[in-house]
Order: sequence, then structure tokens, then C-alpha cells
Amino acid sequence: MSADHLHLNNCRQNDPARFRYGLVCSLESLTQDKPAVFQGHFDSYAQKVADIGYDAVELHLRDPAQYDPLALKKTAAQAGITFAALSTGMEYSLNGLSLVSDDVKIRKKTLARLKEHIDLAAKLDCLVVIGTLRDNISDFANKARYEDILAEALLSLSDYAAPLGVDLAVESITRYINNYLNTVPETAKYIASLKRENVKLHIDTHSMNIEDPDLPAAVKSSQPVLGYVHFSDSNRRFPGAGNIDFKPILQALLAISYRGFIVSECLPWPDAAASARLGLRYMKALETCVRIETCREASDSRI
Repeated sequence: MSADHLHLNNCRQNDPARFRYGLVCSLESLTQDKPAVFQGHFDSYAQKVADIGYDAVELHLRDPAQYDPLALKKTAAQAGITFAALSTGMEYSLNGLSLVSDDVKIRKKTLARLKEHIDLAAKLDCLVVIGTLRDNISDFANKARYEDILAEALLSLSDYAAPLGVDLAVESITRYINNYLNTVPETAKYIASLKRENVKLHIDTHSMNIEDPDLPAAVKSSQPVLGYVHFSDSNRRFPGAGNIDFKPILQALLAISYRGFIVSECLPWPDAAASARLGLRYMKALETCVRIETCREASDSRI
């Protein structure tokens, strides 16, 4: 047995927990420029996701009441996968909902719809992502007011979700999509100020590559509130298909003992199956490499 394999076996004995990997998919058919790999009816791709080797799916959906949680759970169980999260962005892009709209009626409708997502998430045992649904601030002279409106909404949703055992994951998003809470540190600070255990930070390497000058440092600084991670390369393709150096990011996640999912949110390029397969192969191979190096360094330090 090689020295690297001995180091890896020792690592597995000392820390058997491995990263769990998920894949972003959509319950609706979207265009190919949207970062959801498999799209359409869940039955059409659940087994494919499992056969490639993923542990879970994150589902993009809108109008959650139209979906049968028992049917979704049955399909997932038969395939041997679970659910990582429900993503709510289509409520913003397709249904026009917003958590910081100047229209109070829209804000109330958005809260009601998100509670439906939380109800579904409780039955699927997963968290709810709040990303683009937090919308853009329309008047920066009153930025603090809009951040207060968002905080009030998140606190209300937290109160609703907590008894159901559901976590909310608020995403830090690049300025080219949302015009506030762009970097990981500022979003982490905002979430920490809410002081709610079930409101977590959601980071995405594609946005981080634009907004955060030091990606591993941003990961480490987010430890107290970090709850969900997206891997996507600089060009929104699968991890390993662009310019992001994922190795120090994985090292940082190991250093803070991150135990949540790492979910690939990328374009179905060159096609859905290839995107899913190549991305997972890259992530798992890199994790193995990082764990061997980490274990070797730990062993050397004890000599």
C-alpha cells in the first residue's frame, strides 16, 4: 500500500465524515443558460443523479403546493438520494415576488409563499435557500430601511420554520445579480446580527470569486453561521471547468469542520450528464487529495 493510501486510511479512521455532495436541478424546464443541471419531472433524473454518485439534490421550484412531498420522497428513496435544499429563486424571476418590495402586499404574499416552501422542506427534511428572492434595493439612500425590512421578514420566517426543524440559508450574491449583501463577511455579519440558530449563511464560489478577494479566508471567517455551500466555477460551469482554485476552499472547509452539503450549481454544459459527472469526479478527487495532504501534515507535526 502506498504512503498516500496509508495517510488516507488513517484520516478516515480519525475523521470518518466525508463531504456530502449535491446537485442543483429544477422541477421545471428552464433554458440552458440557467444553472440547473437536470430539469423537468423529478422521476426523469433522480436515478441518474444517484447513479453518477451524488448524495442529494437541491430542487429549484415555484408554487410548492403543486408538488406531492410523498411522491418526491418515494422517488428519492428508490434512487437512494436525499434532498439538500429547496431553492426559491423562481418565485422572484417567474412569479415576481420579493422580500423587500416597496409594495407591502407583495411582501406579504412572498412571506406566505415562503411558508409553503418551508412546509414542503419540513416534509423533505431539507433547508430553504433564500437568494435572489431578497431582491434589489431600489433606493440606496434608505439602504438601512430595506435591510431592516429583510431582517423583519427573516425573523418572521425563522419563527415559522424553527418548530418544523427547517433551516433557512441566506445567500451572499454577486453585485451583478443583487446590489447588497454581496461579500461573504458582510452577509455573515448581517445574519449573525439576527441571532437565530436556524438562519444560516449560504456561500457560492461563483459569487465569491467576484466579490471576495481571499476565498479561503472568507470561508473561515463565516464559520459561526455557515450552513450551505455551492461550488460553481468562474464561468458558471462545473467545478474544474474554469479558473477557481478549489483546493484552498476545500482546505478551509475542512479546517472549520464544515458538515453541510457541497452542492454543484452549474450550467448543463456540455450537457447535463457530462456536467454532473465531471463536476463530481473533480470534487471527490480534490477532496481525497486535500485529505491526504492534511493527514500527512498532521502526522509530520507529531514526529
